[in-house]
Amino acid sequence: MAEIRQTVINNQILNKQIIVNKLFLNYYHVSAGKQSSSKTILFLHGWGVDSQLWFKIVPELTKKNWSMYFLDLPGFGQSQIPDTVYDVDDYKRIVYEFVKKMELKNVNFVGHSFGGRITIKLAAENPNFLEKIILVDTAGIVTASKIKKITALFAKTISPIFKLNFMKPIRKKFYFLIGSEYLENEKLSKIFSKVVSENLTRLLTLIKKPTLIVWGKNDKITPLYYGELMYKLIPKSKFVIFENAGHFSFLDEPEEFAKELVKFIE
Repeated sequence: MAEIRQTVINNQILNKQIIVNKLFLNYYHVSAGKQSSSKTILFLHGWGVDSQLWFKIVPELTKKNWSMYFLDLPGFGQSQIPDTVYDVDDYKRIVYEFVKKMELKNVNFVGHSFGGRITIKLAAENPNFLEKIILVDTAGIVTASKIKKITALFAKTISPIFKLNFMKPIRKKFYFLIGSEYLENEKLSKIFSKVVSENLTRLLTLIKKPTLIVWGKNDKITPLYYGELMYKLIPKSKFVIFENAGHFSFLDEPEEFAKELVKFIE
């Protein structure tokens, strides 16, 4: 494996780096120990954040003998921004190659929001290394009305005036609509314009792996009906709703999320 550096964050989490498809990627690892019955979990974060957002649930999950990987997707956290304008397929290939380089088998994928998009793309191909998937407030359902709103707002970003300070409220509205609290980087902005318009609904029926769908009832970014549609279309799926949670349901209800995750994976 092509790991190039390792740092101990605490007694549980190791910070590591690796080169995948000529990109410098950062990730975190929680070791499972020596028991052969260990499960392997790969966590994929949402847009505009990084893998450290998952750390709140680590204490609950380390009670299990699991090997856990938290990957900073290209352009986020400490991972390199791609030189080309990536789409979801490009991100999928990065994750696929990461799994191959790390020689992971029987992997359970946990994808939140944008990370869920990537998980759907990958799971639709039902690769041999994939065991189960968990979709958390996942993006990927694109309605005609949302495309219209995004197109109208994105057109404004073309103008240099959009970058001025007095336009900040409009920028915030745009970032909220597309599911990101910030999108100031020009390269990432171009990537997102590609990513956000792709509707993955057609892929949901192709997923044959057992699937847990977790949603915050008060999610304003990826509404509850997205989850309901995924539950309807993914054959082997279970749907869990957290009544008092929003888009980051795993942060709003960390203990309940960990409980559902453990129950599903085991």
